[in-house]
Amino acid sequence: MAGEPVDVNEFEELVATQVLPKISYDFFSGGAEDQHTLKENIEAFHRIIIQPTILVDVSRIDMSTVIHKTSAPIMIAPTMMHKFAHPEGEITTARGAASCNVIAGLSFTCKAVGFIQIFVTYYSQLSLSSYVNNDFSCFATDTVLLFILCQ
Repeated sequence: MAGEPVDVNEFEELVATQVLPKISYDFFSGGAEDQHTLKENIEAFHRIIIQPTILVDVSRIDMSTVIHKTSAPIMIAPTMMHKFAHPEGEITTARGAASCNVIAGLSFTCKAVGFIQIFVTYYSQLSLSSYVNNDFSCFATDTVLLFILCQ
């Protein structure tokens, strides 16, 4: 395989394996425990079939959409451990997403950098994923500030 990647699998093979340390690549490309969910997700995508329609007038089809004030049809899912890929971690992810007008999800369990630091900088491009646990002290201050900022 030479040249530019043409699909996600080639991107992973040609780029990710070359620029990430092995431990980082293994973390990002793997799944939890027995990887059942990862395998099922891959199989689910393979079950999607795009049925081409022929001999249909497509001169006036409008496929545009806007989600959270952005026209990009993609979003970065909330994940963690971004510092495995870049020293600035989640800040770099948010910066890159904002530069491309793409929504970035941020996990509320992110401890590498304050949620508010990213939220204030990239407010219009950010969504939130939160998990309830018994110890709210780790993000209680950020939660209060978030509600104030959203008012």
